[in-house]
Amino acid sequence: MKNHYEVLGIEKTADLQQIKRAYFGLVRQYPPEQFPEEFKELRAAYETLSDGKKRAEYDEIGGLPEPVANLFQQAQRSNRMGKHAQASDMYRTILKRNPELTKVQVEYAWSLEAEGKNGKATEVFEALYKKEPANPRYALDLAHAYDNRGWRRKAITQYWRTLEIDNSSVECWVSLITCHAEAMEWEEAKKICWQAIATVKEKNENSIPLYTYAFVFCAPDDKTAAEGYLKTILAMMREGPPDKTENTEMAIFQLMESLLHCDLIYLFPYIQEMVDLLPYTNKVFCKQLEELKRYFEIETLEEKGFSDLFSDLFITLYDGDDSEDDQCELTAMEIVILSEKDKYRPQLLRLKKEYPQLYALHESFFNEVLRNRNLEKMRDMRLKVLSKLKPTGFQNDEDWQSAFELQTVHRTEPKIGRNDPCPCGSGKKYKKCCGA
Repeated sequence: MKNHYEVLGIEKTADLQQIKRAYFGLVRQYPPEQFPEEFKELRAAYETLSDGKKRAEYDEIGGLPEPVANLFQQAQRSNRMGKHAQASDMYRTILKRNPELTKVQVEYAWSLEAEGKNGKATEVFEALYKKEPANPRYALDLAHAYDNRGWRRKAITQYWRTLEIDNSSVECWVSLITCHAEAMEWEEAKKICWQAIATVKEKNENSIPLYTYAFVFCAPDDKTAAEGYLKTILAMMREGPPDKTENTEMAIFQLMESLLHCDLIYLFPYIQEMVDLLPYTNKVFCKQLEELKRYFEIETLEEKGFSDLFSDLFITLYDGDDSEDDQCELTAMEIVILSEKDKYRPQLLRLKKEYPQLYALHESFFNEVLRNRNLEKMRDMRLKVLSKLKPTGFQNDEDWQSAFELQTVHRTEPKIGRNDPCPCGSGKKYKKCCGA
């Protein structure tokens, strides 16, 4: 079996920069969606060797007799493949002969948690913490174990104990904030978030989840501060590709949700730049990004010289649920376009060229307008439909008709019969020419 050094293709003497360079180079060759197993191996190797303490523990395992070291690597591989029960059996076999190997004990407990055996995992973490109460890693693992069992108050107490040992642990601060947020204790979560930012001075990729929370808490009330936190996150990402891409991706996903819910779509360019800095993204993430991009395009149409009618129309198409109210709004906007075709046709041509995905949302109607045939008939048909619809909030038909001023929409040119000569001068009947 390949060890972590062999997986990354580096020497055992490689420094952190060489490890990073090897990892990110291989990730581009083996993206997770095309090579899931290879990527898991790369990820596991990188996470271990890029952390000084984990690397020392791994090298300690590597110094054991070859059968034991091989069994440990097989257990890790089984865990990555989702065969957690099999991995747990291997870890138990190792610990029977080598009970002093704390690295194996920790991974054994993680494997038990993945199996759903949180009780046994908690026992292992409690034993490790009791043996080394000043070890922040064991203290944090125990807090996570309590959290996984649903022992929220016990978990919160343990998170605070961990911070007494190491108050620079962003992972611990974020877990504590999450614990309160999940219980809808928003004020306490915010208070801890500001305390964490004041305490943790170093700003790096590990701090991204913390500043994401700060953005989420600010977004509804203080847009200037929220934008400042976005800039901080972006600055941290610019310093180098994020090591823990999955965590960064989750943070950006959270940011995108807040943009949508807090009317901050205009900040989308920051998100796009963050995504461009990621070495890879998954399909679900890309789908959410495309949705946000559509909203941004819709919101900025007016700035690009388009009528605000198009923004309203696309929002109705994008967010609508086919209710009668939506049908009323959409039909009324179509009537406006058909009534002022000379004004809107040039904008439709631009829309088709510059924003094809938006154009596709209502392509059939737009194509009809651009063909410039039977537009008056289309308008009259929609007027009849609209006169029969009455959205929520209107007490009677007169109010509804007055609201859209249907009575002011008159034919601007004499009606042309289908058998009359075509006004274009072709000499053909209207039905055989422009009325076709």
